[in-house]
Amino acid sequence: MSDTRDKLLNYINGELLTDPARRATPDTPLFEEGWIDSLKILKLIAFVELMIGRNIPDEEIVMKNFRTVTMIVEHFGYK
Repeated sequence: MSDTRDKLLNYINGELLTDPARRATPDTPLFEEGWIDSLKILKLIAFVELMIGRNIPDEEIVMKNFRTVTMIVEHFGYK
């Protein structure tokens, strides 16, 4: 699971965050402090879908499933 977590963190830190001094960790609350905004969440969802190989149903696109990298990995069952 750590390999997938690392890939997800690399994507967030390399593609979604604009401040190179600010780095997300597995348990960083991505939304509460404005790390990820409403446009970036769409990119994050698309990336997660690509990694899990399926579309995410609308009912699974809720804050609790995307709150942290750890929660994303646990909920979507990365291999």
